[in-house]
Amino acid sequence: MQGHRRSILFLLALLSLAGALAAFRLPVTLFPNVDFPRVVVSLDAGDRPADLMMLAVTQPVEEAVRRVPGVRDVRSTTSRGSAEVSVSFDWGTDMGLAVNRQDVVL
Repeated sequence: MQGHRRSILFLLALLSLAGALAAFRLPVTLFPNVDFPRVVVSLDAGDRPADLMMLAVTQPVEEAVRRVPGVRDVRSTTSRGSAEVSVSFDWGTDMGLAVNRQDVVL
């Protein structure tokens, strides 16, 4: 151990310097940037009652969206004259391609 004293000190100094450089170059944020695989479709149909809106607008859109490859979950909220359909995809899905597929299906 005594014979390698300089080598060990040099290695420790090198590791300390590398750690200090890495600490100042790493990005630090409070919340990381995360792209969730989710698309929200907003629908507006004037003054239709909620039950008619559900039958004529929301259900056909849900059925069309379920046929898109990679869809994991579909949830919707319907109110008087409007609806919101949330479409969740599998992690790793190319969202640009998924949005284009939805446009073709609808």
